[in-house]
Amino acid sequence: MSTSGTRRRRSAAVVSTALLGMSVALAGCGVGNQSSGGGGGAAEGGGQIRATWWGGDSENQALNAALDRFTEAGGVEVARETQAWDGYWDRLATQTAGRNAPDLIMQAGSQIPDYAGRGALLDLNEVDGLASDVVDEGLQDFGAVDGELYGVVAAANAMGLVTNDELLADAGVSLPDGPYDWTQLAEAAVAVSDQLGDGVWGIQDGGGDLILFILAVRDDGRQFYAEDGSLRATRDDLTSWLEYWQDLRDRGGAPPADVTAEGQGELPNAPLAQQRAAMGFGWTQDYVSYTRLVDDDLSLTLPPYNADHPSLWMNAASLWSISSTSENPDAAGQVINHFLTDSGAIEDLGVSLGMPPSQSAREQLDGTLSDEEQEAMDYMDEVAETSTPLNRLWPAGFAELRTRLSELNEAVAFGEMSIPEAVDAFFATAAEVE
Repeated sequence: MSTSGTRRRRSAAVVSTALLGMSVALAGCGVGNQSSGGGGGAAEGGGQIRATWWGGDSENQALNAALDRFTEAGGVEVARETQAWDGYWDRLATQTAGRNAPDLIMQAGSQIPDYAGRGALLDLNEVDGLASDVVDEGLQDFGAVDGELYGVVAAANAMGLVTNDELLADAGVSLPDGPYDWTQLAEAAVAVSDQLGDGVWGIQDGGGDLILFILAVRDDGRQFYAEDGSLRATRDDLTSWLEYWQDLRDRGGAPPADVTAEGQGELPNAPLAQQRAAMGFGWTQDYVSYTRLVDDDLSLTLPPYNADHPSLWMNAASLWSISSTSENPDAAGQVINHFLTDSGAIEDLGVSLGMPPSQSAREQLDGTLSDEEQEAMDYMDEVAETSTPLNRLWPAGFAELRTRLSELNEAVAFGEMSIPEAVDAFFATAAEVE
């Protein structure tokens, strides 16, 4: 199995737990209602627009620099309303209900169907000159709902397998080079635990991660969702998935329920970060954070996949949308273009929001990043070559199902619920949210 970049020892002195998109809740406070600007010559002057995003200090600093550049080059002033992930959606929902949403809105793929369905977002096809086609082809449809475009990808990420190479070497275990399946991953995890003994497990428990379940369903060439947003995953699929992880727990390949529960929420508490697990799944930005938490050599590699129809996809960590109530949507569109195409803005943003969503931007940044950031970006190029795009954006109810699977896997792990009961509960929730 190929790896990204070089392997080397990294210091744990720098700890960054601010994660994007669908990862752990973002840390840090927003800058809050600044109004300066920024921008590489993309817009006509005059007026002011409002922009909102979620993020911690690194995201805020990068976006503020890019917006300052935009205004300094003649673009409109941009008032900024920023907040950490926790609380962001409540405030945005309140603003939207009061028809007072900012012009430019950072969105998540799981939220766009709901906001678009309520008429809260502008169809970006109506914005003249929007450079939405500069993003990678596999990402262009992430903001589309029913043939209309409601978001342009701001940053990309992908799921990967993070491995502690020193623990694997100590156990004498290696993963296959090239395509491999979930059974091979399980055998490797159990072998690690057998060799390293009590207190060290082969892999973190991923049974409650809906993204991983989707990967497993797509492994045989099926899509998880039908075009109409209904589930194509079956009860047998979920039964097999929950049994897979229960078997790993029973055989010692994955931690018991109490260890997994202790590591929930904050990345530094995860078994992989504490060197109590040799492997774990995470987004590309999770990998960068792990390298700053673990004083062992780590690698980011492809999850199990079938070469005939790879299950992995390039994912939208976040998107830019324009409010349907905006009085200056063209200026908001020019800011989006600035983020995507201006070389200075691309440098300002770096990988603070996730990986740049275009090949040209990644090529510009190549060689300018830290070692771990470069490895994550190289991995995105590998994903671009070894992936199959999703057939549709997440439908309404995706976020609820994601939470529900996590709850059910935990209940099974603690012995509070049988697998058949968990399957019944999952599909009952699916029926409610469809």
